[in-house]
Amino acid sequence: MWIYERYDWMNFKWDKDKISALAEKVSARIGFLHGRIASLAENERAGASVEILTQDIISSFSIEGISLNTDDVRSSIVRRLGVTNIPTTGTSTHYMEGVVDMMLDATRNCNVPVDRERLFGWHCALFPNGRSGAYPITVGSYRKGDVQVISGSMGHERVHYMAPPASDVNDLMEEFMYWFNQETGISHIIRSAIAHLIFVSIHPFDDGNGRIGRAIADMALAAIEGGNGHFFSMSREIEKEKKEYYAILEKTQRFCYDGDISSWLEWYVACLGRAVDSSLETLSSILNKSVFWREHSDVPLSDRQRKVLNIFLDGKEAKLTAQNWSRFGAVSLDSALRDIADLEKKGIVSAYPGKIRKVEYAINYVKTDTFLLHFKNIHIEPGERGHYLSALYDGNKVQERISELDYEQYELGRMSPSDLVYKYMVYLSAMDSQSE
Repeated sequence: MWIYERYDWMNFKWDKDKISALAEKVSARIGFLHGRIASLAENERAGASVEILTQDIISSFSIEGISLNTDDVRSSIVRRLGVTNIPTTGTSTHYMEGVVDMMLDATRNCNVPVDRERLFGWHCALFPNGRSGAYPITVGSYRKGDVQVISGSMGHERVHYMAPPASDVNDLMEEFMYWFNQETGISHIIRSAIAHLIFVSIHPFDDGNGRIGRAIADMALAAIEGGNGHFFSMSREIEKEKKEYYAILEKTQRFCYDGDISSWLEWYVACLGRAVDSSLETLSSILNKSVFWREHSDVPLSDRQRKVLNIFLDGKEAKLTAQNWSRFGAVSLDSALRDIADLEKKGIVSAYPGKIRKVEYAINYVKTDTFLLHFKNIHIEPGERGHYLSALYDGNKVQERISELDYEQYELGRMSPSDLVYKYMVYLSAMDSQSE
């Protein structure tokens, strides 16, 4: 029995005490995130919004196996938001601006009721040419045929899910939209989880159901933020946990005999919590990047140097070497070596000691280290999602998750705790200067 074959199937039940407690903890983390956002200058807040939305769109497409150019996505978002202080190197395309419009409509107009025409408009934005890859599909309308979600080679297919018959889709969607547009009496977090489950279970379109379903889920979550920007990405976290996502989704759609969706809600809320934590890390990275460019604003750099530096400043999990610089900058190794030598001369990067060939470099976020005097008890400790840099900053505990690559550098003795503070916590000095 599939989930929709149960009588009154949208009337779900769950362990309300357990799920509510989990949702309240995540709500508190979202509140903390909002507090951080509120403390930012307007240009930094705009930068955070652009970066999170960029991640959200790229991840939502990546879940479906579709790769987008990060610079092109960011450029389209900057153009649509009218942000003037964020330099971009990508191309703002008509197609990408349509995708951005869909996401902005979902998150910025989260209190506007969902209806067929709105959903059809989103679907047209995803498939402006009426094709999914090489195949023509029905665009701007519900599907006309039946759909199965399958995997495996020909002759060995496994059916993960059988969507409702096409003849039932319109009525099911009307029922769903009526529910979604009403005051449900449940938290926005739980509403988001249920909305996503219902939509992808109805599977109303030939293609694009996952992306539109996640947009609807984001729409419910955006109500927490009052439609004033979207500062966490559920899609990015789902992409990281894609295997678990599909497993719990299939289990819920296939075995929800009694309408109890506690397991789905528990996973979804926990995943959202991790998404909020990731956004807090992204926010720290954005602030650190802002400090870097402010500190080095008077240093003349080429467009290529700026572009490649931004790749590393955005958290690229790669060592800063001439070989990687050549790859990211699409230049010869000799040009990469000249770029890096120039940066080293200008105090932008410093070579790690101990290597003559394939030298690795660190980015110097600040010119002076006076802010380090505010830190005590700097150390690395394990945590739920990896290794964390912890310290006391003016007597208050601060903590940031560090990349596994940087942890490896730390273990090898190439990065000291102070080096990690420069990279991950320099934003604290900027926040202090703003409050003075």
